[in-house]
Amino acid sequence: MIRLAVSNLRSASGRLIAAGIAIAVSVAFIVAALLFSQAFGDTLRNQVRAQWSGADVAITADAADDPTAPAEGSALSESLREAVADVDGAESAQLTESGYVSVTSASSTVTANVTNVPQGGQLQPEEGSAPSGAGEIMLRAADAETLGVDVGESLTLSTFDASGSGDGEGPSFTVSGIIPGSSSTGLALYLTEAGLQKAPTELMPEAVRIVAADGTERADLAATVTSSLESAGLDEGVSVQTVDQVVADQVDELSGASDFLSTVGIAFGLLSAGVAALVISNTFQVLVASRIRVLALFRAVGASRQQVRGAALVEGLTLGVVGSAVGVGLGFLIGWGLTAAARAFWIPEFAHVSVSWTALLLGPAVGIAVTVAAGLIPAVRASRVSPIEALRPVDVPAANRRVPWARAVLGLVLACIGVTLSLYGALEQSVVFGILGCFALFVAMLVSARVFVPPFVGWLARLIGAVTGRSPAVLLAGRSASSAGSRTASTTGALLIGITLVTAVVVGSASLQRTLELATAGDTPVDLVVAESGGDVESVLDGSDIAEDRTTVPAPAASVSVDGFSGSGELAVTSADEAADTPVVRSEGFDVDEGTVLLAPSALGIDAAAEDINGKSATVSIGGENIVLTVVGSRSVPTGTALVSGADSAAIAEAAGSFAEKQTWVRIADDASTSQIEALTSELDAVGTSSDAGAALTRAQYASVFQVALTVVLGLLAAAVVIAVIGVSNTLTLSVIDRRREGALLRALGFTRRAMSRMITTESLLMAVIALVFGTVLGTFFGWVGTSSLTAGTTDPVLSVPPIQLGLIALATIIAAVLASAIPARSMSRIAPAKGMSME
Repeated sequence: MIRLAVSNLRSASGRLIAAGIAIAVSVAFIVAALLFSQAFGDTLRNQVRAQWSGADVAITADAADDPTAPAEGSALSESLREAVADVDGAESAQLTESGYVSVTSASSTVTANVTNVPQGGQLQPEEGSAPSGAGEIMLRAADAETLGVDVGESLTLSTFDASGSGDGEGPSFTVSGIIPGSSSTGLALYLTEAGLQKAPTELMPEAVRIVAADGTERADLAATVTSSLESAGLDEGVSVQTVDQVVADQVDELSGASDFLSTVGIAFGLLSAGVAALVISNTFQVLVASRIRVLALFRAVGASRQQVRGAALVEGLTLGVVGSAVGVGLGFLIGWGLTAAARAFWIPEFAHVSVSWTALLLGPAVGIAVTVAAGLIPAVRASRVSPIEALRPVDVPAANRRVPWARAVLGLVLACIGVTLSLYGALEQSVVFGILGCFALFVAMLVSARVFVPPFVGWLARLIGAVTGRSPAVLLAGRSASSAGSRTASTTGALLIGITLVTAVVVGSASLQRTLELATAGDTPVDLVVAESGGDVESVLDGSDIAEDRTTVPAPAASVSVDGFSGSGELAVTSADEAADTPVVRSEGFDVDEGTVLLAPSALGIDAAAEDINGKSATVSIGGENIVLTVVGSRSVPTGTALVSGADSAAIAEAAGSFAEKQTWVRIADDASTSQIEALTSELDAVGTSSDAGAALTRAQYASVFQVALTVVLGLLAAAVVIAVIGVSNTLTLSVIDRRREGALLRALGFTRRAMSRMITTESLLMAVIALVFGTVLGTFFGWVGTSSLTAGTTDPVLSVPPIQLGLIALATIIAAVLASAIPARSMSRIAPAKGMSME
């Protein structure tokens, strides 16, 4: 059996290369994903450990049993710190507090967390020194790069509302030092105790950090602290842990991202392995068909069925082991490249790739299992070859016209189930049912591929042949592909998987992005609101590449107050009716009924939710007149603006007189990036006017997120697509071997080499076009189901089919089909009539 397998491997080594490449790519994908996710987890662990550096024991507050219940005050306090500061084995104890602020530098404004500088000098700056006064601040190198600051430069801290935007006013701090690395929980700023009291935020106790004296073990100190708290009656609502335990707990909380990376990587790796299984199964099936005479001779000289079957399985096992070994090495190279890219473009201290037994075992296990399983059916067929077949001449196989009714019925049943579940998931916004329906429909397509692919290939060939004047090369290509139905169906199925998933991702991403954009436009229909109008504003907008259209609207400044609330302020009062006939307004979201006013509570300094002021009376004072309107609370109105109906706006403008102020409303280009929008607002700030581009920034951020996600997912799907293309090339190569005598006969009848080559290329294109048509239709349906399942009931899903992206997918598929057929076409064109007709 072993000698038979070795003989088979030697004779088919060249033919197995493509199958080996397919399994190597799949294994490499899984290994690289596991290695990268492990490095990501190590990075999180290092970051968390750095935040607790210097401390040995930590006292933290227990999580509330009911997170929705109102807070009753933290169990962490100064009295608790004093109770543990003098326990045996403790060198020092520090109560750390934190709070959120808006931090502004010369280049950007972001949200940050302020906290104490740890005691004992555990965080040593790589530049400058630790803060010593109330006006000094220290931050990490990655955060300093984000803010664009260096030692000696200033940062302004201000309060922020629930949306995270600051009020722009607050104390300034000087950067005294920069420590290496970055934080796993966002931008962090370190201040002295006096600096924290100066920061414009409500401080919340975070932990009591205890430093152990020399010679004291952490576990012993934690036990002593626990006993001390129990004796003092201060142990309720707190937990005492060593820093090692705290780090482990926090890493577990943060490891969801790395676990997600592992899951996604393995999922796409298994998808690639599934495509590779189709390629490998095709390879072995055609190899068995090409070895009929050899296998029959082995049977004739005494080889048993078990030996022939065992030799085929050993052949598959050997291919799996070799391909998996190559895949492991390739996976390590890819993992190393990904971590290097992460250090260069993302986190400078991203952990290096380390050997993972999970990656070393799981990747090869999948590769070997898939290869052996894919070769199982061909191995059984090989064992059924009878000795008498060695005496039969090998001829062109007859076309198989039988309809596989079992597959047809099963595929139809699964398709009906899939469509029903998909429609239910889409209409009821159920992600689970949507996924189950799409999966059932996907399986139905693969199961029934043997039913519909060969007839469609033959029909397409006849159609093209009629258009091209019944070209013999096209007709023969269609006959060959449709007669070898099983081989054509499995090869086209591999392409179908890749095209369907890529199309589903592209259409789903575009549809979801468009749905969210329309939902955003419904709430905030104006992209950019400029508080003024005039020459300077017009000059800036004229010079902008992203300002597509603009209009000015009357916006007189009026004093506004709401009954029952102490807050009041001066707001620009305007109406969307003034811009109703322009393309600036994207929706009717700013339309207001007569007698009402749309405003944000925070604009008047009212500490209440938007719903809390609904129905209240608002007094608009302007030009000596008081106009009373009913309030409609909203967080979506532009900063410093109140919106009224057209009739109320006219009355307010009349009261304001001829010197009423105006606002400029601008429509921003749909493809504008966040950096372009921020650059435009900076230019407007430079001419002394304020602006609100929140709506445009939100849309641009959505577009950026979807673009990144789309790029990542398409990159993950690339492995499956590459394997599918390899499968096309491999199948066509083996098809050429299987049709040597057919090719020789055609050459003897007058076919030129160019016509022979064109026949193989046409066969590849026929399979690619069928896969492209069915994959695009099914992928578009999947994209719509996914969008409808994910969107909330209050948002109407929108199907967006991006023609450019789908066109690129079609072009890439056609090019890939031509490239995949290059080597097989060349081999077919070089068949010599006399040699090809020989029986040996």
